[in-house]
Amino acid sequence: MKKILALTLAAAAAHVAHAQSSVTIYGLIDEGVDFSRAGGKTEKRVISGGAFGSRLGFRGIEDLGGGLNAVFRLESGLNMDTGTYAQGGAGFGREASVGLASSAWGTVQAGRLPTPYYSVQSAVDAFSWYGSGGLTSITRSGTSTQQIVPMAVSARSDNAVGYVSPRWGGVELRLLGGLGEHSPTQGNAAGASLRYSGGPADLVAGYGHQSARGDGAVRAYVVGGSYDFGVARLFAGLTDERNDCSSCTGTLARPGTLPAGAAANFRLLNIGAKIPTGAWTTFVQYVRVQDRSQYATDVDRDANWFAIGGEYALSRRTAIYTTLGTISNRNGSQYALGSGTAQQPAGFVAAGDPNSTTLTLGLRHAF
Repeated sequence: MKKILALTLAAAAAHVAHAQSSVTIYGLIDEGVDFSRAGGKTEKRVISGGAFGSRLGFRGIEDLGGGLNAVFRLESGLNMDTGTYAQGGAGFGREASVGLASSAWGTVQAGRLPTPYYSVQSAVDAFSWYGSGGLTSITRSGTSTQQIVPMAVSARSDNAVGYVSPRWGGVELRLLGGLGEHSPTQGNAAGASLRYSGGPADLVAGYGHQSARGDGAVRAYVVGGSYDFGVARLFAGLTDERNDCSSCTGTLARPGTLPAGAAANFRLLNIGAKIPTGAWTTFVQYVRVQDRSQYATDVDRDANWFAIGGEYALSRRTAIYTTLGTISNRNGSQYALGSGTAQQPAGFVAAGDPNSTTLTLGLRHAF
């Protein structure tokens, strides 16, 4: 009888263990310093997110049988230099989602989700958003901070439903729809992306759209990718964002220097490379910044942006990195280079069109 009872309890425990969720706690800590100069003005800062945004997350999965799983993710963005939440202080600003995942049909989730456009935009960037070479580090630093690629920076949509397909012959499809619920900051959202990863090629195309109460919209697209030649992986991309949303606020706000009803439009054309040499990887990139905004008077504010950097892997989880980037200014363009997600403050680039140059040194640890 005792043996029968023991076997029964063991079987019951095994069944319960199978039904329970598997929960993983993970995170990334990224902190460093940067030294910036624009004309006679210099800035020295301790920064968080010089390569990737620091975060703390919880993800879970429960096997429901038949290839179907329940999944969730709660991920907080962190400012390591101040110990505060990123994403405007949101508790789970990077992601808060729950959904169902099928190995055959893909994953459907709802909540606060990364946009498809954001999910592929870094794939064209040789710096993968690192330091003063990453494509999201650039702003116009006038009397206020003006985003060049606001959809890439905002990155996420509230009140969203998203779909991620399985990989079909190396191709992954992402779709997203977000209900703005009358929010001028987020607005209604829609997006789609395709990514092909096969052999040495990694090719992407993505589109994003956000609008608020019918008063214009922010539209963005990216195409490009990379190819691994063995000695180096080469990158090329075209990123284009147009903003004529008059009521959008926050990151998606249209620059106030434009005439009423005019659109801000910036295009980034980049070519670069990652060159691995043992534990060290070198990054190089050139970006042509094209300002196609509808100013009252035609001005040429296009710019050349050069960057070089590298990362040394101390282990599988820990790396040190450095980047050096410089960008030209003319006709009051006031472009400024920050470090990854740590952008320059407003007013950093004064009148007189000085070049903006930033050196970044950082340490990243994943757990």
